[in-house]
Amino acid sequence: MFGKKGTFSKMAESLVERLAQELEEEVKKRPNDPELLFKLGIAYVRAGKIDKAREIYKKLKNVNKEKAGELLDRIYEV
Repeated sequence: MFGKKGTFSKMAESLVERLAQELEEEVKKRPNDPELLFKLGIAYVRAGKIDKAREIYKKLKNVNKEKAGELLDRIYEV
């Protein structure tokens, strides 16, 4: 039982992946929107894609340092 993901965990993972994909499309349209970048970074953190979250952090710190700091805090909570 340990080490296996349950049905709800798999569903949540799928939802986070879908959210990240939708946010990626929105960020293409509005690449300097700090809220979108932040949400995408959080989605990556929740999906376990820390390298991608760090990439978003680098973009975000040039747009909104406060939001970038919040994202960095979330990245290192993991």
